[in-house]
Amino acid sequence: MSAATSQAFRAQSSSKVIPIPTRYDGKSKQHVIRWKDIQLRFKDAQFVMNGENTVLFLTDDDLEE
Repeated sequence: MSAATSQAFRAQSSSKVIPIPTRYDGKSKQHVIRWKDIQLRFKDAQFVMNGENTVLFLTDDDLEE
């Protein structure tokens, strides 16, 4: 497992960038950010965008969040 990392986020209405630490998911063997962690920092968040693309949520084997 590699060292913990973070991902930078900002609200569409702000220029302030907020880093959110990732968590290691042993099943996918990737660092991920939980939706709950985003919502803790951005109370009114409804979705995440990367440029013009909506970021999909990580799902389980049944495609549930």
